[in-house]
Amino acid sequence: MKQIFLASTLFELVCLAAGIDGGDYDRPAAPVLMGTGGLGPEDAPTSTERILLVSNNAVVMELSESFIDAPGAASLVERFDRVVDLNDALAPLHVHPSSWRPDHADLPIVESYLRRRWGLDEADEIELIIESPQVNPAIALGRVFSRATIRVHADGLMSYGPTRNQIPMTNGQRMSVLHHLPLVPGVSPRLLHEFDIVHRPLGVESFTAVVHELGEHSTDALEGEIGDVLGKSAQARPWALIVGQYLSALGLISSEEETQLHIDMIEAAAARGMEVVVFKPHPAAPPSQTGPLLDAAERLGITLRMFDLPIMAEVIIDRLSPDLIVGGFSTALITARQIYRVPALAVGTDLLLEAIAPYQNSNRIPLTIISEICDGSTPDDAPSHPRLRRLLAAVTYCMAPTLSHDLRDSATDFLTEVFDEDNESTVRFHRYFKRRRLTALALPGSTSKAFAPKRMIKRSGTLVVKAVARKQQRIMKRIQSR
Repeated sequence: MKQIFLASTLFELVCLAAGIDGGDYDRPAAPVLMGTGGLGPEDAPTSTERILLVSNNAVVMELSESFIDAPGAASLVERFDRVVDLNDALAPLHVHPSSWRPDHADLPIVESYLRRRWGLDEADEIELIIESPQVNPAIALGRVFSRATIRVHADGLMSYGPTRNQIPMTNGQRMSVLHHLPLVPGVSPRLLHEFDIVHRPLGVESFTAVVHELGEHSTDALEGEIGDVLGKSAQARPWALIVGQYLSALGLISSEEETQLHIDMIEAAAARGMEVVVFKPHPAAPPSQTGPLLDAAERLGITLRMFDLPIMAEVIIDRLSPDLIVGGFSTALITARQIYRVPALAVGTDLLLEAIAPYQNSNRIPLTIISEICDGSTPDDAPSHPRLRRLLAAVTYCMAPTLSHDLRDSATDFLTEVFDEDNESTVRFHRYFKRRRLTALALPGSTSKAFAPKRMIKRSGTLVVKAVARKQQRIMKRIQSR
């Protein structure tokens, strides 16, 4: 059997390397829907070759570099027998990996083409280890290699939310295990729940060891960059790391709003007593305006440095231990806080909660988690978050009521508390829900006080929800006509 590992970011490569080091991919896996519990038989064939399939999914590919060319990445790539490039394979089709949707009739031809190009015999058994299973190119790969078993590796916080797009049943039936980095204590991933996928957390020690290794093998590049960006005099002063994202490139906010958001982050760091701020843009982000950021730093009397080296934020945190990390809803905030015990501060979450659309946008779950946890407090002294699990369940149901019908009752109970109690501890939860969404689902907090009978509310499914919405509209029209 040959394993094909799909990865599109350096962080995902780190998580894959950590899983390989921990022996997670040596354990045989089998589709859960066969009643295996995700475990393969003991006599299952072991992997004879590990192939890293690299995909560049950047919005502007011409302005981004492959993550395997990043400093230190070569050490991680050595864990694989060889590397193949998905973009190169799709080049004759002039298609972006995220837009790759081969026609059903072409699937056998495409499989034969990829097997020849990637040196796979027709008789070779394949196991796919894919990222982001609900979008392409992961969906397309599952359709092309229709006989392959499928594992999923999740590197960030989206795994704690529902599957945002419908996955072909032929793909879901072959899924076995979800390998994920445990970033939210006490909360289990929700991704692929509809297929009863088995959750296997990565070892945190394996993850930190790989991050440290990545830093050790990029020492030369780091020393030159850090010497320019964060000299000895600067390191002796309180400093913060700001991690940028590419929100405007994704259409979530405008470029002007993103620039202002970065200025707000600088101001938040200064308000916390930071004298030096290091700004690290996202590797996939297009060039952004730096003039307004420098002006803001000068106005605040702090030193601003730009960190342009394509290095993971976790490597910087591991080697330099900043006093604070600031961002929007980057996964780096939660890894800094939960794994490296560095205070993390989320800025602009109210703006982003309002901006992301539609409501079922997968970024909503990471944003919700970051907004609740990353308040800038010292991790050791941070308060517990007893309502986080219930909040995520309610948001998950509102995002995907059909796939998450089992969460209807718990969401109703939570929303009843949130919208009935008039105190600061509950009112702050209002920002995570949209009134129109609650109204459409006949949930507490909706703009209409006319709810469907309980026996209908307890049932779930698209048809029932739509029927309830239509009934509400008829009731409201009769009320308004009186």
